[in-house]
Amino acid sequence: MKKMKTSELKALLKTVKIIGTELHPDLSPDFLEAVVKAEQENPDDEPAAQREIEQALEKVLSRKRSR
Repeated sequence: MKKMKTSELKALLKTVKIIGTELHPDLSPDFLEAVVKAEQENPDDEPAAQREIEQALEKVLSRKRSR
């Protein structure tokens, strides 16, 4: 599987952020971006993508816990 073009990735990120804001405003836009990038950067390596997503989630949760 090939990687997305930068313009395609930016368009996808914009769409995901808009949908996230409308449907789940409590989700961090940074987290949504990290998920998309993890999947885009690891199209053939699901375990690597999963690790990156878990790290992004932990980062968001640690920020919330420290508030």
